[in-house]
Amino acid sequence: MQKAPAPVLLVLLLLALCSCALVPVPIGKITKNPERFENRPVTVRGQVLSATKLPFMEEGFYVLKDSTGEITVVTRGALPAEGRTRIVRGKVETTFKVMGKALGVVIREGD
Repeated sequence: MQKAPAPVLLVLLLLALCSCALVPVPIGKITKNPERFENRPVTVRGQVLSATKLPFMEEGFYVLKDSTGEITVVTRGALPAEGRTRIVRGKVETTFKVMGKALGVVIREGD
């Protein structure tokens, strides 16, 4: 049996690592262990529960829900319609921490 050349293995490894951010992660997995995902790109899929854009603010936010939980998504783009299913790619952020515990976990869309 012939061994695959090192460059081919390297390309396959890089593709596998990059695709991890493209496979939807259950929202509950992120909210239960936000430190694991903090500042990392993720993809989530869920139904839009509510969307809000505050006057004089460049960013809006909406709540996305799947069968495992809910998470707030911060966006600079147009807000999606409530009830719509949406796939979101972005970076996980914690809005603040108390005694090392992450509270207020959000996904910043497009980062």
